[in-house]
Amino acid sequence: MFESHRVLHRYVIREYLKIFSLSLSSLLLIYVIVLFFQKVDLFVRNKAPFHLIFLYLLYKIPEVIFQWTLPYGVLLATLLTLGALSRHSEITAMKAGGVSLYRITFPLFFIALFISLCSFLGNEYLVPLTNHKTRYLLSVQLRKEPPASFFKNYKIWYRSDHHIFNIQLLDPKKQALKGFTLYEFDEQFRCTQRIDASEVKWVNGKWKFYDGSVRDFDERGSIQTTPFRELEVSLSENWESFQNIERQSREMSYTELRTYIQRIQSAGYDSTRYLVELYAKLSYPFLNLIMILIGVPFALKTGRSGGVALSIGVSVMIGFAYGVTFYVFLSFGKSGILSPFLSSWIPTILFGLAGIFALMSTRQ
Repeated sequence: MFESHRVLHRYVIREYLKIFSLSLSSLLLIYVIVLFFQKVDLFVRNKAPFHLIFLYLLYKIPEVIFQWTLPYGVLLATLLTLGALSRHSEITAMKAGGVSLYRITFPLFFIALFISLCSFLGNEYLVPLTNHKTRYLLSVQLRKEPPASFFKNYKIWYRSDHHIFNIQLLDPKKQALKGFTLYEFDEQFRCTQRIDASEVKWVNGKWKFYDGSVRDFDERGSIQTTPFRELEVSLSENWESFQNIERQSREMSYTELRTYIQRIQSAGYDSTRYLVELYAKLSYPFLNLIMILIGVPFALKTGRSGGVALSIGVSVMIGFAYGVTFYVFLSFGKSGILSPFLSSWIPTILFGLAGIFALMSTRQ
């Protein structure tokens, strides 16, 4: 009996992996085509050579796989595989041979756990790297913008003609820069002035500095320090200049994001939106397992009467429902309505419980 189960498991795994590869490849191709047409105006306007277009699409593939298509490829493959087995009466024959539904679908849950692990590792190591390369390709290689910003020790450094800016945290919602330091240089690249401010805001087209000090350096090396509560400073950069350099959570691994959160928390800044993204990096990979839980009962109930079109329709419906729920709860977390942990995990838990209930209610 054990040997027969091993043969059965190998057969189910082989059939599932064949359809999963086809499903994931099809979804990947669709997304790559959509990405190309989203950027085609940019490519034409900047006369992008073929190799840059190819590199852009190549760099986007890890993000498309691990952050967009993988769970839905798992769901679609589950519906198509079990649907085909059901239509051909193979599941009926297995049950007649004394094999329970749990035994039949056990390999799928094992595969889903493995895919969840791959999803986390891909988001941890590969996606941040390729997202950073994508940003550099679009801004520097394609738009020919100078590489004015970089990140060191989880701080933002930005360089213009005679200024270097050091920013602890960028807050797009309030149009504010937290933990701000401005260095001004002369033609000989000698620092002539340094301005420190706890917060800098873009107000009515002007920069307002709050709670800081101005240090003036003369040629003899003496320093004159002038504290201030509020100061208006004229800069050639506007808010958009800094908004474009914000370090996004998708460009950081889980470890990097956790360290970044610890640093901005220790500096006394609000890290809520980053905490939401941190917990989402943990909850999202489990969606692959959830899709198996949801897909199995759907496939068995519609297997004989449905086909490829129905399976695709169910996948789109479930994927859309989860996507809306997931991002609505993330917005609740970022706005403070829910805690970051709950906002990231509630959608996964809800759909997981729905999948478990549907699976338990399926006739064994």
